[in-house]
Amino acid sequence: MTPGVAWIIGGGSGIGAAVARLLAERGWTVAISGRRVDKLQAVASGHAGIVPYPLDVTDSAAIGAAVSAVTAAHGRIDLFIFGAAAWQPMEAGNYALDEFETVLNTNYLGVIRMANPVIAQMERLGGGHFAVIASVAGYFGLPRSAAYSSTKAGLINLLETMRAELAHRKVVVRMIAPGFVKSELTDKNDFPMPFLMETDDAARRIVDGLTQSDRFEIAFPKRMVWLMKTMRWLPYPVFFWLTEKMVPKDS
Repeated sequence: MTPGVAWIIGGGSGIGAAVARLLAERGWTVAISGRRVDKLQAVASGHAGIVPYPLDVTDSAAIGAAVSAVTAAHGRIDLFIFGAAAWQPMEAGNYALDEFETVLNTNYLGVIRMANPVIAQMERLGGGHFAVIASVAGYFGLPRSAAYSSTKAGLINLLETMRAELAHRKVVVRMIAPGFVKSELTDKNDFPMPFLMETDDAARRIVDGLTQSDRFEIAFPKRMVWLMKTMRWLPYPVFFWLTEKMVPKDS
């Protein structure tokens, strides 16, 4: 994929910010969005090719205005990356509605709110790439991560559907599934994080995967991916024997 216009949702911090900087270094014009204006401005500072567009993905009206603003300013959206995420460690067996709503509204419904407006612009201008950062946590039901894991699983399922449905419209749907990456989100974790990666390493893998191929799944690190996928393939009695061991004894 040759450099063009990219729009990153969640570009004010973490993986999104690192991806924005790397794309800009490689000649892309990069629009970045998120709720925290100061974070967006910090990422854009010193990078002429990065332009901030504050946006809350839970606000449907604001999304329409943001899509119009980005396309009016830059003419098109060649690469869209949804990386906004809500994550909060939960006690095992806690399914509180308010906590689920917070995660669902950002992680899953945020993508749904943005899909039609962004895809319509891409289709109008001849196509584009629609990418979403899911997670290896979406490969199976992860204890103490019921809200986050289930939204990421839903995204993977949704993106599989979109890949088939939008192919004839020249919109290439991409699914990104990182393992544990150092960020504000993972800083909240109070449990071991195997194969923890540096943010810049994750960004490089994402940018290379998006720009050097059209493949659907960009998942890493491989050891983590195969561990999670192997867990999913196990017979349920073995699967539940293993996942029950992940639940704290005092839960």
